[in-house]
Amino acid sequence: MRKSGFIVVIDSYLIRKGMLSLLKQIGGLTILHESSKLESLTKFLPGYSVDFIIISQDLFDASADIFVQNPILLEKIILLKDGQAENSGQRDSHDPNHIIYLSDDKETIIRCVQELLEHDTADNPAPLNITLSPRETTIVRLVSMGLTNRQIADNLFLSAHTVMTHRKNISSKLGIKSVSGLTVYAIVNNIITIEEVTSLPEE
Repeated sequence: MRKSGFIVVIDSYLIRKGMLSLLKQIGGLTILHESSKLESLTKFLPGYSVDFIIISQDLFDASADIFVQNPILLEKIILLKDGQAENSGQRDSHDPNHIIYLSDDKETIIRCVQELLEHDTADNPAPLNITLSPRETTIVRLVSMGLTNRQIADNLFLSAHTVMTHRKNISSKLGIKSVSGLTVYAIVNNIITIEEVTSLPEE
């Protein structure tokens, strides 16, 4: 039986080693590589069959270019975040960004990974099944184009407060707060093309 391949990219040495220790207790997976730096990830990816990438929030936010060039990798991300789940015990293993929280206990982390492994088959990849409203989709597109909240409000004839509320709802649904993360999500889900993003003028 094929084992799922994991890469662990976490900047904190202690947290990374703790995560590796937990993963080694779970059957059905193999650890392909572990690192504290994104540069190592980019050098390691070519030629390897990677199923999941556990990556800390800060490193994910700093890695937009990697995922713009390889958007399929976004489906493989397991995001390691500060804080805790809003609805403890009601975790959705099908989120486009699977999430593990630093406050999770050992059993919760192991259960989360095991659920992901159950859905990791060649014919049934983890789906991107989060649904944004048409208005939210439009806002994600405009954010990806580099518009500020005020500019988005002016374009859509909304108040800046309403735009901020929409963005909070989007972040809550997707687990993505950074502009770079939303841009990658928009590319993967055909909300905006890579060509449109790369053709935008630099600030």
